[in-house]
Amino acid sequence: MSKKEDQIDDKSEDVVEESQEDQQNDSDLNNLTYEELLEKVESLKEDSLRSAAELENFKRRTSNELSNALKYANTELLVSLVPIITSLEKAIENTGDDKKIDKEGILLILDSFEKTLENFKIVPINPTGQEFDPESHEAVSTVNEPGEKDNFIAKTLERGWSLNGRVVKPALVVVNKK
Repeated sequence: MSKKEDQIDDKSEDVVEESQEDQQNDSDLNNLTYEELLEKVESLKEDSLRSAAELENFKRRTSNELSNALKYANTELLVSLVPIITSLEKAIENTGDDKKIDKEGILLILDSFEKTLENFKIVPINPTGQEFDPESHEAVSTVNEPGEKDNFIAKTLERGWSLNGRVVKPALVVVNKK
């Protein structure tokens, strides 16, 4: 059984026990004064409101979990496709001018591929010239270039990728350190 099912079972058992106690207490209600009965009614109202609030919180939490699951369902797709994009980018970098036709074809394929990914809210992270952010960048090397700002990205070795604003693959970068 899952953790949530266990929690629901525990709460169900608590409700049954409270119901049994209430039945025993019903006979005691005949012996209470008017003020004590009013206190009991207030207590039961508070319990009812608390239970309703717990139910609303459960509904909201479940709804958020479901929307996040749907929102990030393409993560596995992205992880599978990123190496293909990286290979296409490396092929472009390694082709010479004598193979210009092949390079143009690869660029068209790559552009089409990236537009398709963007339709699914999968966008590249190309941080050259930006400040280093460990949440979306992975530093693989550092350089000391005079005149450049400290802790800024000097070169992007491989672009990173994000899905709906969440980093799925950080960009591999070279950072300027003084």
